[in-house]
Amino acid sequence: MDTKEYIDALENVLSKRYSPDMYSLNGYQESAVCLQSSEAGWIIYNGERGNKYNITKCNTVLSACLEFMRRFTHKTEDLSIMETELLNNLRKTA
Repeated sequence: MDTKEYIDALENVLSKRYSPDMYSLNGYQESAVCLQSSEAGWIIYNGERGNKYNITKCNTVLSACLEFMRRFTHKTEDLSIMETELLNNLRKTA
C-alpha cells in the first residue's frame, strides 16, 4: 500500500468530522494540526504563528495517521471509531 492511500483514507475520516481549516495533511498550515513527511518518517505538529509546536515523530505513515487522529479527541470511543473507519478505508483500497 502506498503513502497516498493512507493519506486519502485519513482525509476521508477527518473530512466527515472536522473543517479543513483545522488540519493539513500536506505540511504547515496556520492554526492547524499538520502532518508532514520528513527524512526520518513523519512529523505531526500544531502550526501557530509560523512555528511548529507539540511535535511528534513517527516512523511509519500508519502510526502518523493514528497519532494525527489522536490530536482531535481524547474520547476513547470517538478515537476507536475513527481508527476503525481508517482501517476499513485502507482495507477497501488493498
